[in-house]
Amino acid sequence: MTVLNRPMSGKPADPTDTVAVRVVGVQKIFDTKRGRHEALKSIDLEITDGEFLTILGPSGCGKTTLLRILAGFETPTKGDLLLDGKSLTNVPPNKRPMAMVFQSYALFPHMTVAENIAYGLKIAKISKAEIKERTDVVLSIMDLVGLGDRLPTQLSGGQQQRVALARAVVVRPRVLLFDEPLSNLDARLRDQMRSELRRIQRQLGVTSVYVTHDQSEAMAMSDRIVVMSEGHIEQVGTPSEIYRQPTSLFVADFIGKANVLTTSVASQSNGTLTLNILDTQIQLPDPGLSSSEITTVLRPEDVNVSRHPSPNDHVPRNESGILEVAGWLRGVEYLGSSTHLTIELLDGTLLAAVEQHTALRGPQDLPEEGAGVVVSMPIAAFRAVSAEERLLV
Repeated sequence: MTVLNRPMSGKPADPTDTVAVRVVGVQKIFDTKRGRHEALKSIDLEITDGEFLTILGPSGCGKTTLLRILAGFETPTKGDLLLDGKSLTNVPPNKRPMAMVFQSYALFPHMTVAENIAYGLKIAKISKAEIKERTDVVLSIMDLVGLGDRLPTQLSGGQQQRVALARAVVVRPRVLLFDEPLSNLDARLRDQMRSELRRIQRQLGVTSVYVTHDQSEAMAMSDRIVVMSEGHIEQVGTPSEIYRQPTSLFVADFIGKANVLTTSVASQSNGTLTLNILDTQIQLPDPGLSSSEITTVLRPEDVNVSRHPSPNDHVPRNESGILEVAGWLRGVEYLGSSTHLTIELLDGTLLAAVEQHTALRGPQDLPEEGAGVVVSMPIAAFRAVSAEERLLV
């Protein structure tokens, strides 16, 4: 791809920056043996200058197709792609000021580390002096000093990944694209490398688009996350917004775990919902859906469990922003730093709860399996979401 004579800014992503990339009404249809397949359905998206944006979703959701359209490897059936206000739709990949880091690393096995990194600069006919200067800089940034004369086969998986990243950033791209670059690494190295990638991206300040199906990667690395399903964007937001304020059942269930609670709407007025839930009523902000579309979700870590000798005598209470209901502890799963609990409420509802352990509170402080319990849940932790498989926006 094109080499830009653009200095690495060194500034962290700032969500208030100007828009760098704008995706406008992009649709992609593939003709297959089974007929026409609509991989992307009118995608609209803005990526701000310097941010780390992750496109997240299950296999077949369209995330890789969207990345390939950004890179120029696919052409949209409809819509436009703008970079700094100028259309890129008809610009070939080698003319776009972007660089891709692939899942397979795609290193040349017969070239040294330094030669692999410098390859794009040589193609662009950069002077030897500048090639050496730029290569030395990225070797330092990627913690590869002293490894420039080695072949890729002499490196660890993490080192090979850093070489692939160095080769991409040495050309100083306007936008850096990542196609699930950590999926070939083992779990421990993957955790280490995602921290390294994020550190490097912040140091360079380059606008980055990262594709993955791994929720942990997306949550740990991103300024914002785009959650996709079946060719649509379900929700765009910061990791905290996506996790704490999901707008659909799909997002709530795909990002982490969620209790999905049977819900009916008692009333809906002035931006407030009154919901019938767990044999009582609670009030939540109205997400603007029709009453037939609404369900309620609650994260397991917001479910607090304590012993109760006679659950059958307990009356559900909703006081001071806390909902209390009773039931029986049916499952206990110890996982070291936490214990996962399954509670059967008196109405038959099953709730998942997570108790985090500390030096002062451990599994010995929890009720035993089969014990009667009271469950306390902050009303503010409940979220009314679309009950549809996909939120229509």
